[in-house]
Order: sequence, then structure tokens, then C-alpha cells
Amino acid sequence: NRITTRGGWELGSYLFIGNGLQVVGLQTVPADRAAFLVQLTTVIVPLLSAFAAGNLSAIPLQTWAACIIAFSGVVIMGAHDSGGAGDQTGLLPLSS
Repeated sequence: NRITTRGGWELGSYLFIGNGLQVVGLQTVPADRAAFLVQLTTVIVPLLSAFAAGNLSAIPLQTWAACIIAFSGVVIMGAHDSGGAGDQTGLLPLSS
């Protein structure tokens, strides 16, 4: 089907561009910060879907729970004291 093929090329192009930008970002940003930023999409995508639907309850509670668990895991994995200024607890990877 022509429409399906065209949609596949479009989505594949977005994926290619996104992965390329992610590789460039990994060269300039520490891995823990990159993981933190990439994981933000886990929360942003359901939020955008809810806003598009005009209702936060349009997204199932299990999805929100999974988002919180996944995001918490990345924050915990990125928690470390780099010895620099910023968040001394290490709970905010972006602040160091």
C-alpha cells in the first residue's frame, strides 16, 4: 500500500534524525545527563497525548505509574556526587 510505505519512510526518517542527534548529543553531554534527557520523553509523550485529547484522564493510570517508575530509575542511576558545584545530594543529574 502506497500510504503505508510513505508513512513508514516518514517515521523511519524521524527515527534516523532523532538517533543521529542523540549520538551527537552523547559526544557533548555526559551519559547520565543524556539518559536523563532522553528519559524525559517517557513523561512528555503521555503529557502531549493527554493535552491533545484535552483530558489528563485520557491516559491510563498504569501508563502514568510506568512513567514515574521509569523516570525515578533514571534519576537514581544518574545520582552521584561529581565533586562539583550544584546539587550536593546527587538527585538532580542536570544540576551538576
